[in-house]
Amino acid sequence: MSLTKEIIDQEASMMKGGERGVIHLHREGSFFRAYEWSAYLSCRYLHEFKVNKRAFNGIEKPVAYIGFPETSLDKWMPEGAELKEIEEKHLTIRLPDLMLQNDPPDILDAAYLAWKDAIPLNESKGEKKKKEQPLHSDDDGKRLTLTGIMQRVLAYPIESKSPLESMVFLADIKRQLSELI
Repeated sequence: MSLTKEIIDQEASMMKGGERGVIHLHREGSFFRAYEWSAYLSCRYLHEFKVNKRAFNGIEKPVAYIGFPETSLDKWMPEGAELKEIEEKHLTIRLPDLMLQNDPPDILDAAYLAWKDAIPLNESKGEKKKKEQPLHSDDDGKRLTLTGIMQRVLAYPIESKSPLESMVFLADIKRQLSELI
């Protein structure tokens, strides 16, 4: 099963009363990935994994996920957990009841939402390249980037400029930005 709306829907249903103590792992190449609720449970009960959050095509909200090499699965398995293969590329880890007994569902839900909100949104590789891609030379012959244009806008002393000067500046910025599109 690849990343689809089905995986995200499955994660949402687990949070809303489904199998709350089950982590779903999806094999992608030689790595396992866990998404949303499963990623949260993995970080809370297995290990403090590096968490990513980014937008995926066809999915409304940004998705939080973790990943780790397939070979390290045994390293993160808690004692008493049950590992089950659902499909060839889909495994589950059922956490022992003892691990979850001190975490009431409403507290766990609030902690999950706070955890997800705190994860910074990653830009896709294409977006990063686009932002840092040189656009053209300015009047001084320097290469400009989107970041450079934003810095020019922020540094522009609009309070001390006339409306005509500001309009000329804005037209120049607009011209530079149109080259991006």
